[in-house]
Amino acid sequence: MLFSWGFDKKEKSIWMILFLGGFLAGIAGICLFPEQLAIETGFLDSTFLNHLKNLDVDRLGLFFYSLRCRIGFAAVLILFSAAGLAAVGIAAGLLWSGLSAGAVLTVLSMRYGVKGLLFFLSCILPQQLLFIPAYMMLMDLCMKRKEKRKILLPTAVVITGCLIESYVNPIIMKVVLKFF
Repeated sequence: MLFSWGFDKKEKSIWMILFLGGFLAGIAGICLFPEQLAIETGFLDSTFLNHLKNLDVDRLGLFFYSLRCRIGFAAVLILFSAAGLAAVGIAAGLLWSGLSAGAVLTVLSMRYGVKGLLFFLSCILPQQLLFIPAYMMLMDLCMKRKEKRKILLPTAVVITGCLIESYVNPIIMKVVLKFF
């Protein structure tokens, strides 16, 4: 068997708490300091979205950029695991992912309401449907230090997610950006 979901309830609960804690911190940061973090910076403002609407995406370049980011994160998890610090790497990754998602979703909701939520979904789907299980598999492998050959499945899923992020996601985003 290539992989089995070996998470116990305690691990799942801790991971969910870390992600949600980061998510809430991202929301709180934007709500407490909207001028400094969103308004004055122009973060996700209409000018940015207009540039995004008119952007001609270099899909191959986007693929390699996405691959570098996604595989880089996986490599960091593996390095932390090799150093015996898998829990630290996983905690940092979950907190950062939650913080980023919470901040972006809050800014988009503040600026555009329901359209902002729709745009947020267009940014993360469908590739996150692959990235989330792949990283969960990877976190399980790192925590339990399982056989190295088992890393091939989550790596293949991450690469597939990067292809979707590069070739499918820009099309979805262009469709949603027509509403802005």
